[in-house]
Order: sequence, then C-alpha cells, then structure tokens
Amino acid sequence: MSRPTSHNENPSLGYLFAVATAAISAVSFVAAKPVLAYLDPLSFAMSQFGIAAVFSFVWLLAKGEHSNVKRLTARQWTFLTVVALLFLASVYTLCIGLSRIPATAASLLNRLEVLVTVFFGVALLGDRFSRRETWGGVVAILGVIILRYDAPSSFSSGFWMMVLSATLFGFTEVLVKTQVHNIPPRTFAFMRNIMVFGLFVVAGLWRVAMQDGQEWSGIADWSGIQRGWAEITVAAFAGPMLARTTQFYSLRHIDVSHASLILQTQPVFVAIMSALILHALPSRREWVGGIFIILGCFLLVHWQRAVRRQTAGHPSGES
Repeated sequence: MSRPTSHNENPSLGYLFAVATAAISAVSFVAAKPVLAYLDPLSFAMSQFGIAAVFSFVWLLAKGEHSNVKRLTARQWTFLTVVALLFLASVYTLCIGLSRIPATAASLLNRLEVLVTVFFGVALLGDRFSRRETWGGVVAILGVIILRYDAPSSFSSGFWMMVLSATLFGFTEVLVKTQVHNIPPRTFAFMRNIMVFGLFVVAGLWRVAMQDGQEWSGIADWSGIQRGWAEITVAAFAGPMLARTTQFYSLRHIDVSHASLILQTQPVFVAIMSALILHALPSRREWVGGIFIILGCFLLVHWQRAVRRQTAGHPSGES
C-alpha cells in the first residue's frame, strides 16, 4: 500500500500541529487521572466521547461542513467503523491503565505507539526500515523494562493495559494516514467521536444485561459523572476532540513518522502538568525508564527519516 501524497502539504504547519497535539493530549491525561480514581473507565469514556461528539458537531456546524457527512462513501463508512472499533478498544484500555498507574508513567508507556506506528508503516505504507532503527527500538524497550522492573504489584495490570492501548493507537494512526486526504478533519473527528460514543453506550447496555454487579443502576455511574463533569469536559475537549483533530491536520502535512517524532514530547508536558496541578512527581524509576523510552523513540524515528532521505535520492530503491 503506497503512502498518499498531496501538493498542498506545508511541513512547518504540520510540525506546529504535532507540537499542539502533544501538549493538548497531555492536558487530557492530567484531567482524566483524578476522575478515574472514583469513576469506572467505561462510564468515564462514555461521558468523555459523548461530550466530545457534541463539541465536534457544534464545530462542524459552525464551519458549515455538516453536509460532508452526507457525502461519505460506503468505503469511507466502512473505514470509519473500523477506526471507531479500534478507538473503542484503545481508549478503554488507556482509561483502565491510567486509573491504575501514575499519569507520567502512563504517558511514557503510551509513547510505545511509535514502535507500532513504524512497524505497520513498514508493512502497510511501504516505509523503509534499517538496522540502525532497530537499535532505537531496543533502547525504547529497555526503557520499558526499567519502568516495569521492581515496580509495585499494583503497577502490573495498568502497565499491560497501557502497552495494549499504545499498540492499538499505533495501528489506528497508520490506518488513519491512508485516508487522511480523503475525509475532512472536522468531519472525521465528529464521525469518530459519535460512533465511539455509540459503541460505548452499547457496551454499557451489555454490562447492564450481563448484570455486572456495579454499585449503580443504569448504563453508567451518573453520580460519578456529575461529580467529575468539569474534568471530564476538559478531557473531552482536549483529547478526542481537539488533540485528535490537530493530529489529523498534522498528518495532512507531514509523514506519520515525523508526527510521531514530535509526539514523543507528550510525557514532558504530562510530567510538568502533573507536578503543577496534581502535585505528583515521577519516581526515579520513571525518570530513568522514561529517558530511555523517549530517547529510543527519537532515535528510531530520526534514523527512519534518514533512510527516507536516502531513498528519495535513489528512486530506484523505492518500493
């Protein structure tokens, strides 16, 4: 599968959108963390995407782009359905992981999506992969081992949830890149948010049908949602609405691996915001493991860019 190209790409604008995505998504992490201490992940995700769907719909109306929904082809509807299902799993596992481990550690593990992005970029988009890039991956994995080593037993389940979430997000990001020039960003954001919200509602109804033994009646913990509505609103606006929209715009102007490189700064924003707002500082283990993870991801994507420049200089070697 070849990478789509556009004559209207603006790399500088793409990098600006990527930095904005890193900072805005950090806000979502920090806003969600205290709420997940008392609200179950499904109720949180359902309310978050419900609010995000309202935000994105209002934005769509304000820009006069609501008619774009009617123009979606059957193939695009199928694509959006697949993306929504992947986001459902990605977000739910992320919420579970974030509820069980510190926000900074969760953000660091979430950066593993760059490894998945590069892997599927090679498999699906025809990206080149060199031996040097392997060392970047090894350094990042070493950071994960350090982060996991000698951690409290309570850290384990959250750790694996974040690894799974990062894997799903990375795969989804590559899929989105294949259609990034075919669906307008605001239309994509609204459709994804409303479809994911609908899927979470179905999951809530399924939980009621299965009589899952929750402490509340209905498909969600409404008292918990009411208690944390301000933080949920911030997380909804910053995460699935604004951050994903800016990310979508960045992918219209720069390669998926370039966007991933910039997004590696997200844990830095999370650490700063956690210290200022949650008064939570990373442990020494998190600092050391985090440095290895971020360094490994930087090296991996930097060397991949070098490979692409070489490939561009030798057209005969392109796939």
